[in-house]
Amino acid sequence: MKKLLICIIAGTLAGSSSCYKDKGNYSYREINEVTFAQIDTATGYSVFLGDSLKISPQLISSMPGEPQDYTYEWSFFDRMKGDRILSKEKDLKIKIDEIPGPYSLQFRVTDNSNGRLFHVRTNVLVKTTVYEGYLVLNDVNGKSRLDMISYDATNGSFTQITDVLEHRNSNLPPQGKPIKVLASRVTNAFNWSDSTYGIYLLTEDGTNRVHPESFDYRPTYNIRYECVGDIPQDFKADNLIADPSLYYVNLYLYSNHNIYLRGAGVEMYSLPVNKLEGQAPFRAAPWVVSTGSQYLMMYDIDARKFNMLSNLSGFTAVPAPVATEAGQLDYPSGRDLVWMEKTPSGYAYAITRDVAGPNFYLTKFIPGALPVYSKRINGTAIGQATKFAIGSIPEYLFYSVGGKVYEYDLYTETSKLMLDKGASPITHLAFQQFSPNRSPGTYGQWQRWLTLGYSDPGAPEGSNGTIEQYSVPDANEALVLQKKWTGFGNIVSVSYRER
Repeated sequence: MKKLLICIIAGTLAGSSSCYKDKGNYSYREINEVTFAQIDTATGYSVFLGDSLKISPQLISSMPGEPQDYTYEWSFFDRMKGDRILSKEKDLKIKIDEIPGPYSLQFRVTDNSNGRLFHVRTNVLVKTTVYEGYLVLNDVNGKSRLDMISYDATNGSFTQITDVLEHRNSNLPPQGKPIKVLASRVTNAFNWSDSTYGIYLLTEDGTNRVHPESFDYRPTYNIRYECVGDIPQDFKADNLIADPSLYYVNLYLYSNHNIYLRGAGVEMYSLPVNKLEGQAPFRAAPWVVSTGSQYLMMYDIDARKFNMLSNLSGFTAVPAPVATEAGQLDYPSGRDLVWMEKTPSGYAYAITRDVAGPNFYLTKFIPGALPVYSKRINGTAIGQATKFAIGSIPEYLFYSVGGKVYEYDLYTETSKLMLDKGASPITHLAFQQFSPNRSPGTYGQWQRWLTLGYSDPGAPEGSNGTIEQYSVPDANEALVLQKKWTGFGNIVSVSYRER
């Protein structure tokens, strides 16, 4: 009991002592704060590969100090790979040798007196003169020449480059008569190495790609190295179609009436898929369309009918679906396929013609589903048309006859002459397609512009071609000229190198 009482008294005294006001003598020291100026964190920096990046930041300290009172570090920030240190000096001055693309630049400052760390981030765009823009494949005296209309996103300007391969000192051998240029992602990745992005040149001599940044060439960039099986030395593509979705892309290669598929995430083209179960391969037309995830529509040019691949991971086609109810539409058959393409709306459009007659027909469908529109085209001189393009917003069919461009309204079933270039034939007519949901302020607008190329027969070969881009108003109103470039050859194909 006595011990218990002593413990209680001791506890009480300890508790009461804690109630006294602490009158200790303490000193308080101001801590230095650092902020930054003369670093552009709003728009960032743009620098060409091989040039120097120079930044001289201003440190604003809440307490007096000298530059040697701090430790400095500049680095490119990368969440996946970690930081790459660029400099330990206060002022940054380095030669840029990074792969072209966007980077996050971080500047760290450590106060040596207390170890406090201060940092700021900004963006750096490493680019080249060929970083982004329209690639234009020309025919100059029966040979291919690749030009470029380079786009600078930092100021919204275009620069025209004649013979971009020579401009970049590419060692790609001279190429024969041009067929097509295609710039596209080739895998699901969004970086831009030679294994994830391709710039393909299709010519009568063969099919090759060049490095997407340097435009250099290696023998392994020939299309044969992207195909499985025993591929002959003279193998080449007659058409190459990219069908990009937001995160992946499918590619379809057409060669000698065969269709080869390179599905999302796959590095090689398959064996031909233009084959029905238990039958020999059918001869396919050079155009295909797909949903991007499942159905691939092909056309048998001998049987004159549509077939489809119902699974992009399969290798055997089946006949196209047929109508089973009143009011449904069937796919056309018994005609020749003239042209086919899918638009960003997801709808595909096929133009067929009577085998022994002048009539042309337009069919609209989602690949794998029954058509929703199929009618004869009542357009002026449609039987003489050589180029076709269709816009999704607004939905008009455009076709060219010589130097004339007509617009056809699918629902009023009437045509209207929109452009007349006289004796200059239209050599290219298309709506440029871009990867979905990328740069809507530019790509989203540009994909609605009609792009046409035409040649002046009286101008010197190699500088006789012109490209014009027009926006397309509603209600069949006149096209509005947006962009124009001259000095090309005979324009065969145009493709945009995206970022």
